Amino acid sequence: MESMTGYGTAESKVGKGRLFVEIKSINHRYSEINIKIPARMGVLESFIRRHVSNHFARGKIDVFFKEKEPLFGGVSIAIDLELAWQYKRLIAKVRKELGLEARADFLQIVGLDRMLRVEEKEGSYERLWAQIAKLLDGASRQVKSMRLKEGQHIRKDQRERLSKVRKNVRDISAQSDRVLGRHFDRLRKKVGGGGAAVDEQRLQAEVAYLGGRQDIAEELLRLESHLKQYSGLMELKEPVGRKLDFLLQEMGREINTIGSKAADAHISQKVVDCKSELERLREQIQNIE
Repeated sequence: MESMTGYGTAESKVGKGRLFVEIKSINHRYSEINIKIPARMGVLESFIRRHVSNHFARGKIDVFFKEKEPLFGGVSIAIDLELAWQYKRLIAKVRKELGLEARADFLQIVGLDRMLRVEEKEGSYERLWAQIAKLLDGASRQVKSMRLKEGQHIRKDQRERLSKVRKNVRDISAQSDRVLGRHFDRLRKKVGGGGAAVDEQRLQAEVAYLGGRQDIAEELLRLESHLKQYSGLMELKEPVGRKLDFLLQEMGREINTIGSKAADAHISQKVVDCKSELERLREQIQNIE
């Protein structure tokens, strides 16, 4: 069982430079992967998305890349000589037309930075993908480790809460048998009218009516089945969050039906206790992959 909350980073030499990656993961109903990379690395977005989706089945995943050192080496500086000549000829022409003396070099007037080009060396990011994928795997492993640790804590708490729900369901079942027994005795006295003879047909009709309104055996049977399935799913080594959420919804329905059928204060209290535990279980499951 994994939670959907995790964080991981990785940094290493890639190509001729150094690359940093950060991954953040939080809970989400489905899978959402957001990638933030330098524009020049845009060609890798589909590679990154596919690779990350292999690690995480569910959750909101934010992936961030930064080139701490250019992957294809340092920058190169070049001067645009053609542009420099144009500036020089233009300034000379202005001086001649206005009769100005050449007191300053034209570079002081224009500024050398206007003629310099700073160029980053280019290359194929696809050729570096194997190295980048390893870096991505490293950050993903950190995220999964954190998600697994939190998942273990959640599973431990879930087991304890499921144990409480099972105990309450057993108490409800036992109390239901006692309540139906008492109602049956009252019906027998009522139908017998205080005499020895009992109208069996009328008694059966009354029992059937009572059973339809107050018998919760079917609901308890389904509830026990859901609890068994829930326990089994928690032991699987695969994403189970959505399945567990569905079972909790079904258990909630059964508990609500039991609460509406059972005309007994003790059962009503146990129903409230079950609802409370199921709500806590469901809150936790919202962060399970």
